[in-house]
Amino acid sequence: MNYRFFQRTKNKITPKAPVVEHESQLCSTSKAKVPVTDVPAATAGTDWLHRLFGHLMRKREDSKQRSDLQQNQKTGRRCNLFSCCRRKCRVAPAPETKGDDEHKTIHKPQRSPTADDQVIEFAVSEEDKEVVEKEVVEKEVVEKEVVEKVVVEKEVVEKEVVEKEVVEKKVVEKEVVEKVVVKKTEARMQVDWFGFPNQGQTCYINSSLQSLITLKGFTCGIIEQVEVWSTAPEAELIRGFINIVSLHRSMDVQSKLNALQIFKIIISIRNPEFKDNNQKDAHEFITSFLDQFRSLAPVLKQKAAIAGKTYKCAVEDNFVFKMQNTRTCKGCGVKTCREEEFTNLSLNLVSGASIQEMLQDYLREEELEFRCSCGAKRSGQQPTFKTLPKVLMLQVKRFQYTHYTQVQKLRHPVKLHKELMVTSGQGDGWYSLVSDISHLGMGAHQGHYVSDGIHPDVELDDPSDRWQVYNDRQVTEVQGDAVCQGRQNSVFIVFYERRM
Repeated sequence: MNYRFFQRTKNKITPKAPVVEHESQLCSTSKAKVPVTDVPAATAGTDWLHRLFGHLMRKREDSKQRSDLQQNQKTGRRCNLFSCCRRKCRVAPAPETKGDDEHKTIHKPQRSPTADDQVIEFAVSEEDKEVVEKEVVEKEVVEKEVVEKVVVEKEVVEKEVVEKEVVEKKVVEKEVVEKVVVKKTEARMQVDWFGFPNQGQTCYINSSLQSLITLKGFTCGIIEQVEVWSTAPEAELIRGFINIVSLHRSMDVQSKLNALQIFKIIISIRNPEFKDNNQKDAHEFITSFLDQFRSLAPVLKQKAAIAGKTYKCAVEDNFVFKMQNTRTCKGCGVKTCREEEFTNLSLNLVSGASIQEMLQDYLREEELEFRCSCGAKRSGQQPTFKTLPKVLMLQVKRFQYTHYTQVQKLRHPVKLHKELMVTSGQGDGWYSLVSDISHLGMGAHQGHYVSDGIHPDVELDDPSDRWQVYNDRQVTEVQGDAVCQGRQNSVFIVFYERRM
């Protein structure tokens, strides 16, 4: 190689690119034409080579200048684009939180669609549409089948629940029916055993007889002297009463009805007011029966004496007691005593008071007009018990006359206690409630009588407190406390039996 060619090429001066002092000059510089300096002509020895292959160094310089120019143009465009984006799409930095330095996320601004954006639509073939529609239809069918299956299962469960409830309801109804049947059977047996049929407004007779039968000492005292009154023609009343007592536990309703009719006829012979079928007063009926029964005592005593026997009247032995009325002059203080026999007492109704309090009110001294030999016109009279009966019968005055001579019923409450203490000249007596008669109804001329009494199968001191309610043929068992609580507004007659 020619040394001079090498030296000339080595010392060739390459033109410098223009210096850019600002970004704005970059764009203008990229667009300007860069002048190319003339390279000194080659020596004569290399002209053939240049003419044959071209000037090698010049080609290299030209290609380098073109590449620099293209690079400058690209850099200018990129700078303009980035500077525009930096001005228009600036995003505020997200607030930093403590403890999140390690998990910071960089939020990049999203580009909004513009009018220059193109929407590309993909065409779907008919086959694809049919496949998609078929899949949708199959999915809907499956979902419908699932829903129908759930509905069917729900209906089956509901049906089972309803059937179970129906079965349980039938079982409960069957048990209730069985209980009702048992109760009706028991009630029927009690009716047939202890109840008395009503002849037609004869509840006053049935309730009076039930209370008298409850008094075991009274009925046993009559039966013990059967040899005296069984053959006496005058003792038809006693035989009629004992016939009813013997049928008390009978289930023959017709026999009971016949015995009650005969007894009513016998009572009506001496007390014709009981002959008809109208409603009567139970207290008047019992009083009439006791009076007629007691009137037979002289005849039966005489017949017993003739037969060499003795006769004791059951009414006198159980019901009769003596009251002593003492009148004291308010002027001179002179006292006058008079004795009377009673089978019962009638107490004034005091609202809210007990039988004990009403009895004490009966025994309280009362003032009356009486002219004494001393000239005084005022005296005081006080009744006292001279003797005490085995059975103390007390009437509560629930019926009284108004100013217009009409009878009205008083429905004031009365405290009914099982125990009663009575003071007499012979000492104190303790009594226990064994029976009562109540009048149910609002008026004096209408209503219904029922009787309550200790159960025939228990004794007076039995702790079970079993009582029975006698409502004609219907007889039910209750507790004695319930009787005392439930008869406060209707009790009419009470029977207390002496214990000591």
